[in-house]
Amino acid sequence: MGTALRTTESLRDKWWVTLGAPYLMIGLQLFAIVILDPTDYPSSTAYIWVVRILSVGFFVALVGALVGLYFDIIYVAESSEWTPSMWYSLMFFAPGIGVIIGLHYLSKRSRYVGLF
Repeated sequence: MGTALRTTESLRDKWWVTLGAPYLMIGLQLFAIVILDPTDYPSSTAYIWVVRILSVGFFVALVGALVGLYFDIIYVAESSEWTPSMWYSLMFFAPGIGVIIGLHYLSKRSRYVGLF
């Protein structure tokens, strides 16, 4: 494999944990926007700020998850016979089947290098 950024040994095998961050943020957004009524907030301005913060948080989580996937792919490729593809990043951009793609990636990763 070509020259790539390397992580410290203690974090090398834990990058897969970041893959759930965008889904967690979507859950928080659904809770704050759909389930809670806008009248539950002290003011309409507070509601707008919550929506903005969660939206920015989602995009930060998405970037973090993509970086995590990149480093996890490097780790898996160096530690096993399987070389995952960056096509697995579709788990973040394919609504509906993204969860299935993510679970497939984690299942295969578990078979080759384990999760913990």
